[in-house]
Amino acid sequence: MKKTLSFLLSFCLISIFITGCRAQQKTDDSSVDPQITLQIGNPMMQIDGTEYEIDPGNGTVPIIENARTLLPVRAVVEAMGGAVAWDAQTETTILAKDDNVILLDIGSNIAFINETQYTLDTAPVIINDRTMLPIRFIAENFGYSVSW
Repeated sequence: MKKTLSFLLSFCLISIFITGCRAQQKTDDSSVDPQITLQIGNPMMQIDGTEYEIDPGNGTVPIIENARTLLPVRAVVEAMGGAVAWDAQTETTILAKDDNVILLDIGSNIAFINETQYTLDTAPVIINDRTMLPIRFIAENFGYSVSW
């Protein structure tokens, strides 16, 4: 079954600059799945207009590092219909959606998608005990086109 996901990210930089991001699954199906809105520095996100915490109970916010948006992606990936797992021993995040599995290691610019190696512009990091991952790389590799 083909699905379409509109994925809208509005980012506010230093309360002056706002950059929006919209991702939509690459498909001919015209149905619309949840729309997700996030802001830099804001611990809340909206899914179809309803507000949720990005990282419940922790107040974690999306950040910009090396011109890339990083955030704790569990809530976003789960809203897309995917799953997230963490291997504390290897500091690896495992993301899965449909037939795609993404492996991201903390501090490494190397990522794997279904065993194929890719180079990231910005490595995943841990900030205040929260794993921060590059959302564009994840969204695009789960089959979404991202535009700013």
